[in-house]
Amino acid sequence: MRFFERTIPVACGLALCLALAVPTLAQKMVPDAPVRNFKLPMFGEDGYKAWDLQGEEGIYISAEELEVEKMTLRIFATGDPIVPQTVIESPNATLYPQRSEATGKQAIYITERGGTFSIFGRDWLWNGRTDTITIRRDARVTFRESLGSIIE
Repeated sequence: MRFFERTIPVACGLALCLALAVPTLAQKMVPDAPVRNFKLPMFGEDGYKAWDLQGEEGIYISAEELEVEKMTLRIFATGDPIVPQTVIESPNATLYPQRSEATGKQAIYITERGGTFSIFGRDWLWNGRTDTITIRRDARVTFRESLGSIIE
């Protein structure tokens, strides 16, 4: 009995010290090297995945800014976190996760779920809050749907 009487208070005290120390340690943990196979999901107010970002490499700049190499950004329709509505790919991007924005000077390639169109361009900005993509240079859109009687 004496063994338990002595070890329980020590164990509880150790657990309390760890519980208090872990949040402080977690706040100070900042990657000081690139993160390989970088992945970052973001969820909407409904609890479903709104978008997720993947990259070959993620570089932590600050709590508000990340650099992503070989980026793939998948955007999901409300309530459908399985099949992306839109897929955006770029060799390099800067992500601002708290603002739901990404930007890049290099090429961007955008495809939509049904495959009816794709967009290519350079010098771009994605705003997840307004669901807009702005392409500032060399924008080209390719439609893969029949125009039907529109030409007649």
